[in-house]
Amino acid sequence: MVIIGLVIVYSSVKVVISSFMTMSGGEEVFIGTRNYELLFQDELFYIAIKNNLILFLCVPVMTFLALVVAVVLFNKIRGWQFYRSIIFVPFILAVPVVGVVFTYILQLNGVLNTLLRDVGMDPLAVDWLGNPGIAIWSVGAVIIWKQFGFGVILFLARLMSVDPSLYESAEVDGANWMQKFVSITIPMAAPIIEFYVIISLIDMLSWVFSFIFVMTGGGPGSSTTVLEYMIYKKSFAGANYNYAQAVCVIVLIIATILIVVQQIIAKRSSNNG
Repeated sequence: MVIIGLVIVYSSVKVVISSFMTMSGGEEVFIGTRNYELLFQDELFYIAIKNNLILFLCVPVMTFLALVVAVVLFNKIRGWQFYRSIIFVPFILAVPVVGVVFTYILQLNGVLNTLLRDVGMDPLAVDWLGNPGIAIWSVGAVIIWKQFGFGVILFLARLMSVDPSLYESAEVDGANWMQKFVSITIPMAAPIIEFYVIISLIDMLSWVFSFIFVMTGGGPGSSTTVLEYMIYKKSFAGANYNYAQAVCVIVLIIATILIVVQQIIAKRSSNNG
């Protein structure tokens, strides 16, 4: 508890206090809410929020894919244990490694575009990371590829704890695959789905810096800048540490709200159970 207090609580309080300061003559001087006023006038701040919201859209896609794949593996198709391992491998890879590999794949003359040109699909060969209109979506696709395996393992573990008699009874009643999926699988996995969604939303808010830093550097222009990268850009590249800490506080507030929501949902699910 002492370590947590020093590393997390003290640091968080220090960031909040510093967000109301600015550097003057080598010392921090109190300026009230000036950093926040400047922040809410900063166009880059709204661009970063928009990009984070776009990445939030990855969450329902990851959740749906993970749930479907988990159900397929739960039915124990031939080689399901091998497939489970393969699907989980991307999740344990280091983010910089994934970012570098996909940068080579998705660049204008990269592996993907070369393949598309070779099969006569030249119109689809675009600059996936250099086009401001699609760069953030390309990064999102890479994040989905890396992360959804964690959801598969979570959902599969939950499904394996479900009483098999529920599915057997449904089959006796003539239920098809979709009816079992909607009436049994989703309700049984609901608490884990809720947990996975909230955790993934927090990830999309405060965990995507490495992808952006390695793959796009926030560009082209600022089309892939997210709040995390804005903090880095303002503090280290712009030497405006107190302003960057104001952005940190915004991220902290949003993450706290998501955590509170997750706790409320978990408590509600526990009470219903």
